Amino acid sequence: MSESATIGKASEPVVDAKKAAQLASKYFKSLLPEVSDFSLEEVELSEDGNFWLITLGFTAKKSESNPANSLATIFGAPPRTKFKVFKVDTRTGKVISMKIRALG
Repeated sequence: MSESATIGKASEPVVDAKKAAQLASKYFKSLLPEVSDFSLEEVELSEDGNFWLITLGFTAKKSESNPANSLATIFGAPPRTKFKVFKVDTRTGKVISMKIRALG
């Protein structure tokens, strides 16, 4: 196959899913060191094969100054889980973005 025939087609990822998840986790820890408990929730290769989309879930810290949080604690409401999606380049392993993953 000539070089021109491969232009525009994604090649096999250099960075595999496991490595992309590790890179996203490391990036997450560097930005939010106060969050120690998080988990891998989803791994997806983008349609064009250029990016891994890695979703991490974590428990949101409760603000002591918010009265609603005090009521939730009293009534035993479960902690709220938040999700972040990391876009990781499949060739370089560079984290391109971190976004809020809204459920809905």
